[in-house]
Amino acid sequence: MLGPLRMYYGLPTRRRKERPKKLSLKVKLIPDADWSFIDVDREVYPFLILFPLLQMPDELSGYTTLGERGAAARQFWIRGASFRDGIMPHVNALAAELNVAAIEPTGAARVPEFFQMLAKIGHAFAVAEMGLGAFLPFLGPMICDADMSDSAQYIGGLQYTEPAKAGLHEVSFSTHTCVQPDIVGVRIRLLASLETPTYFVAVGRRLNP
Repeated sequence: MLGPLRMYYGLPTRRRKERPKKLSLKVKLIPDADWSFIDVDREVYPFLILFPLLQMPDELSGYTTLGERGAAARQFWIRGASFRDGIMPHVNALAAELNVAAIEPTGAARVPEFFQMLAKIGHAFAVAEMGLGAFLPFLGPMICDADMSDSAQYIGGLQYTEPAKAGLHEVSFSTHTCVQPDIVGVRIRLLASLETPTYFVAVGRRLNP
């Protein structure tokens, strides 16, 4: 989910030198053939961008999620990476260049790692803005132990997409109506200029509300 984004948009990473120069592309060599894979340069690879669509976290909504409460998503926001002429013209031109009958862009979503990243962003933002001892943190098991068993309580988002914004990323304290006003909520929107989903993280409980 995030690896392709970092490569396509040149986002920072600790392991830039380890990025592969070629990626495996799903193609049909002739119209009646089965799908197979060939390696292509990462600069021309037609990425799909996936973000999970989530319900608001229980800690902020006051509801109790039934069933699966771990790091899972039933629906995804999916877009093609924005090549100069759009992804489908790029796919068609790439198919002609590679002399293949068809290309099927693919994408993968590593939801637990994505949830852990949201937890880290939310917790770090709250600490930076409020101070280390200002709230009782909720997200230690997620951040330190990758324990996502109760993700629905603390990680969620909007089921619809807000309008695109000019800035790349947005992080702020949540103004979402909360049944418990002493809960610290953080609003996170990554790649907001692409009209991506908005997420909310319940990071802790204020010690002096």
